[in-house]
Amino acid sequence: MTVRKTYIVTITAVLLAVVLAVAVLRFSTYSRPDEIAGRTIVDLAGRKVSVPDEVTRLVALGPGALRLVAYLGATDRIVGIEDMEKRMAQDLYVRPYARVLDEAFLTRPVVGTGGPGALPDPEQVLMCRPDLIVAIGIDPGQLDNIQAKTGVPAVYLSYGELGVWREKASHSLSLLGDLLGKAERAAALNEYVVQLQQDLKTRTADIDENDMPSAYFGGISYKGSHGLDSTQAGYPPACMVGARNLADGLGTSGHFFVDREQILTWDPDFIFVDAASRLILDQDFQQNRGFYRLLSASKSGNVRSVLPYNYYNTNIELALLNAYFIGKSLYPERFRDISMEEKAHEIMETFLGTRPDQQVPAYRSLRFPETGPVMWR
Repeated sequence: MTVRKTYIVTITAVLLAVVLAVAVLRFSTYSRPDEIAGRTIVDLAGRKVSVPDEVTRLVALGPGALRLVAYLGATDRIVGIEDMEKRMAQDLYVRPYARVLDEAFLTRPVVGTGGPGALPDPEQVLMCRPDLIVAIGIDPGQLDNIQAKTGVPAVYLSYGELGVWREKASHSLSLLGDLLGKAERAAALNEYVVQLQQDLKTRTADIDENDMPSAYFGGISYKGSHGLDSTQAGYPPACMVGARNLADGLGTSGHFFVDREQILTWDPDFIFVDAASRLILDQDFQQNRGFYRLLSASKSGNVRSVLPYNYYNTNIELALLNAYFIGKSLYPERFRDISMEEKAHEIMETFLGTRPDQQVPAYRSLRFPETGPVMWR
């Protein structure tokens, strides 16, 4: 063998050894899920997952996962982010938890595109060296694959039904709090939600249905913005305050569209529109002024806009704010002790740890009555 050939073989062998050493080092850093020293938990999909006792490096995937981390005041542990979260960082109006994400947060490595069902890049996840992955909206079977490929325990969380703070959302917050050593914070926040729900219910529980003003909730955002004919039976903020939602009387559920003739027939006392659809509604008003001016709510100035609270899953704090705003609009005497600005400060501070106007002046766009009357007169 010539000297040149010997040299090439030697260099090749060295390079292969280096590559193998890097691979071994890279993957030996991670214990397989069934070898992790810690404990075993059951996630929201009923999966048994071995998790470390202490989590200091976290990746949150899917709609609303990072929001729950923000509620717990643990965004400093996030080591990799979705591109969608990075692109939406300035959407404070519909995503208040972005307020607690500092500039340094946005420089963290991107682990995937993000979005419902979108899977991360296992290589990118590995490079972030997380102790734990938490995910929402990813099929549990796919989550098993992610766990197998990365060797990082992956826990499935869920909000449950969109727009409603049900048992699954509460359970997810409690589980995440336990995993992050934030159990007391999670328990306090869950208790706060229950207290607000009870307060809203108590204020209106004894009102006879015949004495309730009728309300129509239109322009509901559902996979995009829509016109006034977009509505929702069982609109959660309305349910929390016992509002007489006219859409509930059609024997259907969830989001649907109604004819304009039906809205005129109902002629609701109050109309609440989703602020995310205001551009479409204002443009429609310019073209169909006659229709809007026939509505009694428009004539009396009882058309109000409410905050869009479903954006990359549910902003629970905004849903609760909407409920108080709706209650104060429909039953002013029952809510005369409530200042919406003060309530907004209280709720935002409780969920996100700081008064909104202390950190982001642009939060003015979230304040009531900024989302107050719509001028259709």
